[in-house]
Amino acid sequence: LTFLEHPANVTATPGGSARLRCRVRMRGGAGPEPGHAPELGWARDGDPAELGDSDMAQVALPGGGWAATSQLRIFPLTASDSGRYRCWARVGGGAQ
Repeated sequence: LTFLEHPANVTATPGGSARLRCRVRMRGGAGPEPGHAPELGWARDGDPAELGDSDMAQVALPGGGWAATSQLRIFPLTASDSGRYRCWARVGGGAQ
């Protein structure tokens, strides 16, 4: 599992919005299987990010493997939304 894009630093004003994005690729063997697609999620300061609006897309790659993208949108921003956000990825229950 390889991270292709990590969330970038974002500076925004209260009342505005912020969008964070990450992308991963997982190389596969004989072919992708739905149960083996990577799952992506978000954490803030080490805890699950239970705020904002997130989405995820998973695409099977030709020749096996997967690509996945997740975006986290936080709106409206408040001072309490500040922190270190991290995108995590897992396959079969183990986070990286």
